[in-house]
Amino acid sequence: YYITNNLRMADRKTFKFELTNKKYLTFNSKEVKTDLTRWDLGNRISLTTFAYNDFFKDYEAKEFTYDFFNDATVQHNLQVFSSNRQELVTWGNHEIKEVQAEIIPCSITSMDFFDRLVTPGLVREGGAIHKCLDEDIDGFLVSDEIHRMLLTEESDHWELYNEDERQELLFLLFKHLVLGGPVNQYDDKIDRYLEVAKALYKEFITVQKDSETKQIGLISKVIKVSAWDGDICWFPGDDHHQTFCYLILNPVNRIVSVF
Repeated sequence: YYITNNLRMADRKTFKFELTNKKYLTFNSKEVKTDLTRWDLGNRISLTTFAYNDFFKDYEAKEFTYDFFNDATVQHNLQVFSSNRQELVTWGNHEIKEVQAEIIPCSITSMDFFDRLVTPGLVREGGAIHKCLDEDIDGFLVSDEIHRMLLTEESDHWELYNEDERQELLFLLFKHLVLGGPVNQYDDKIDRYLEVAKALYKEFITVQKDSETKQIGLISKVIKVSAWDGDICWFPGDDHHQTFCYLILNPVNRIVSVF
């Protein structure tokens, strides 16, 4: 999606942003940081939260994304990989000219969603992950069936989750944790992947009780984004399973976290 000159002008509302001091206790906990480091994600993902000035509607996702990445406060507080991709550094001044914004679902309310993983040839009752012969899939050295299920339609277990379910935020968090970084120390059991995915999901999303039905519902909005400065794609950086950028909005408090 390319932002035209008309959308840059004052004939539409402009979203503005301020840095908040919101703390994510789970994401920054010693226990989770230890897991992320083991999976080689500790210095590869960051979480920063901003307040925004106006109510958000789904159809404004592209304009919201454009304004977000062109906001001076955002630019001076976002972190990106350094040129050697070894550490996170402040992004700095840029003029984003092109963005893509895709609303992704976050409707899962129970970890029962993952019960189907316990199936012959994939995950045993005790949580042990079935191994497989080593093979390279999309640059990943795959040695177990969970990785195959996440990466290739040739997996016998690919159809456990349909395309819509694979786009759910909870599934994506699980996938990112399992795939990890280049020197990921893979777990032999599924348990900790699920526990961390659940904890982060619970911390990231916002729930609200319906005043009429009294049912608890998820009200967060999640936007999967890409942003270009000319020929350079800054967010997520390149086309890879593990390069991602999500804007997670709390529409009640009007805050957005970039993950």
